Amino acid sequence: MIRSVTVGIPVGAKSPAELEEGAKTLIAEARSVLGDANMVPRTIRYTLPAVGIKGEDEGTVLSTLRWIDNLAAETGVRWFCLPFDFVEEGPRRQRLSTALDIISRFPRLFMNLIVADEERLSVPAINDVASLVTKIARKSNNGFDNFRVGASCGCPANSPFFPFSRHEGDDIAFSFALETTGIALAVVQELGTAPDLDLFRDRLVERLTESLGEIHALGEEIAARTGAVYKGLDASFAPFPDGEMSVAALVEHLLGAPVGSHGSVFVTGVLTDAIRASLRNSGALSVGFNGVMYSLMEDNALAAANSRRNINMDAMVSLSAVCGCGVDMVPISGNSFPEEIAGLTLDIAQMALSLHKPLGVRVLPIPNKSQNEFTEFNLDFLCDSRVVGLQAHDRKLTTSAPTLNLLSPRFSNSLNS
Repeated sequence: MIRSVTVGIPVGAKSPAELEEGAKTLIAEARSVLGDANMVPRTIRYTLPAVGIKGEDEGTVLSTLRWIDNLAAETGVRWFCLPFDFVEEGPRRQRLSTALDIISRFPRLFMNLIVADEERLSVPAINDVASLVTKIARKSNNGFDNFRVGASCGCPANSPFFPFSRHEGDDIAFSFALETTGIALAVVQELGTAPDLDLFRDRLVERLTESLGEIHALGEEIAARTGAVYKGLDASFAPFPDGEMSVAALVEHLLGAPVGSHGSVFVTGVLTDAIRASLRNSGALSVGFNGVMYSLMEDNALAAANSRRNINMDAMVSLSAVCGCGVDMVPISGNSFPEEIAGLTLDIAQMALSLHKPLGVRVLPIPNKSQNEFTEFNLDFLCDSRVVGLQAHDRKLTTSAPTLNLLSPRFSNSLNS
C-alpha cells in the first residue's frame, strides 16, 4: 500500500556528515516501523532542493549529485530527484545544458523541471523544457531516459511522487506515496457489477479513512523517533504495472465503458472526492496530488485502451481537469516538434493555475517510432503501448516578460463586488 517513502534532504542547510547520519537513522526507523506494521514500502527515495534559485553552476550540481548518488548506494535507495526551478529568472541556458548532461550520467536520477508555480507560468521555460525533452530522447535508442523527466506545474514542496518532487526547508523530512487503488478495486468486487455510485463512494470512504489514519499514525511515530519532519501522505489512486493494480480498470468497472468514454471525467471526480473526504475524516496530513493517476505506461488497462485507440491525447488532457497527475508517461512520436510538446505543456500549466491544483507533463518521444506504432521497451515496470500523436503545431508562442501571472476563472466571482 505504500509505494514509497520519499526523504527530503536539505543540501546546504547542514553538513554532509549530519545529513548522512540523519538520513540513515530515518531510513532505518522507517523500515522498522513500517515492517512491524506489515507495510513495507516498494521503494525509498531521496528528493533534493530546487536548483536555479541561487544560480548554481554545473560543478556545484555535479558535486551534489555524486554525493547523493553515493549515499543512495550506501543506504539502499533506488532513486533520487533533482528539481530545476525554471520559473525563476537566471542562467537557464546553463541549467538546461547541465540537465542534458546529467540525465545519462546518473541512472538513479529523476529530474523535476519546474515551469509553473501556484501563481505563475513561464512560457520561455516551457519552450526550453520542450526542446530539452526532445534532446534527451535522442540520447538513447528507445527514448527511455524521459521516463525520469517531468515538467511540473504548481506542485507543492515535499510531494512524494516522482518526478514531480522537491524538498523545501532546513530539516530532513519525509512523506509517503501510497497505492490506494487496491482498496477501491476490492470495494468494486464486493459490490458487484454496476454498483450505485453513492454506495460505492461511502464504502470506499469508510475503508480509506481507516487506512489513512493508520498510515498517518505511523508517520508521526517515525517522526517522533527520528526528529525528522513528517510532511504527510499522498493518497492518490496510483497504478502499478502488475496486471492487477489498474486505475483505468477501476474506472471502467464503475463506468461500464472504456476509459476515455464520456462519463470518465465524472467517475474520476467521484473517486477524487472520495480521497478528499477520507483525508478530512481521518485527519491525516496530506501533501502532493491526492487524486486519480492516469499514468499510461504504468497502467495495463490504460495502455490497452490506448492501443485499441479508445483514448487519445484530447481525452487525457480533459481528464487532467479532475485527475491527479496530468499527462503522464505517454509515448509520443520521435519526430514530434518541440512546439507541439510546449503547446501541450502550456495547456496543462494553464489548467493547473486555473484550477489551483498540481499537475505535470511526462511524455516520452520514441526515436524512429511514429503515431500508432508500438513501443518495445519489454520492461517489467512499464507497459508497452501505441505511440500517441500530438496535434501539429509549428509556431513557438512567446512573451516579452519571463513569467505570466494569470487570474483564475474563480476571480470573476469578485469582479463586481
